[in-house]
Amino acid sequence: MNTFQLTCFMTVAETLNFARAAERLNITQPAVTHQIRSLEEELEVKLFKRTTRLVELTPSGYLFINDARSILETAVRAKKRFEDPEQQELTEFRIGSQSHTYLMGLPPALRRLRQLHPAVHPRFQTEPIPVLRRLLQEETLDAVMDFKEEEGEKKGVVYRELVKVPVVCLCPVGHCLAEKKTICLDDLGEEKLIFSSPVRSPVAVARLQGELIGKKPLSHIYIANSPETAAILTVAGYGISFLPDLFLPENPALAKLALEGTVEVSFGVYYRIGDGNPILKDYLKIMAESLESAGLGKMRQETAV
Repeated sequence: MNTFQLTCFMTVAETLNFARAAERLNITQPAVTHQIRSLEEELEVKLFKRTTRLVELTPSGYLFINDARSILETAVRAKKRFEDPEQQELTEFRIGSQSHTYLMGLPPALRRLRQLHPAVHPRFQTEPIPVLRRLLQEETLDAVMDFKEEEGEKKGVVYRELVKVPVVCLCPVGHCLAEKKTICLDDLGEEKLIFSSPVRSPVAVARLQGELIGKKPLSHIYIANSPETAAILTVAGYGISFLPDLFLPENPALAKLALEGTVEVSFGVYYRIGDGNPILKDYLKIMAESLESAGLGKMRQETAV
């Protein structure tokens, strides 16, 4: 395995087109095909599903993206280090999340972290939670910012709660429900609903959606892969969405309503038990203080899962 093979793989993964990848790399298409085939032979897996009309990543190819990216980034850093031996040693701090929305509250905390650790380079990665948990256990990530799942799912991981937030309802300004301060599920009537992807939703939100989905025809339900896309569909009038009230994108075209009868959901940080990383220790402390100063909550007790 070499960096040129990995570069070809990442380029094809980004373009899903061998000809376009060859053009971007300034090599021939057969050369790209050869590099991918040799990499697949070495790994003994198929990385791409290829037909005459399309190119798709296989499940193995999807999982290999993180490894390939990590190897290439390490190679680049090593090369830069030898180009400038006097350069200060850099340290990555790798934060995972299911959505960029959940990272919107980080800038104040990262500003303070940079003052304490000038050599730290934050790196962000958004993936579904099963992938994030695996990367955390494999020490590819240092922390995962996410909502708490039910107990007993993964061993060797600590969850530290930062804040509890309610689930709210979003609807377009001008909608008949927009003038209400709170609504209940009975108010939804024949409204079309926008649900978050079940694999990217907190347990409480998934249960609420499960309760509602049986009462609606499929034509009245839309699935959004992120809070951002749920907000876009809501503004466009496709329906009403339900999201945890945490760093939601500000939009004057959206009305945010309290939802009666729903529990608050816990948001915090997952990290490995016994991780003595001083950067992580400072990050946890700073995040708690940052959210508290913003009026969002206080640090809660650690819970091992």
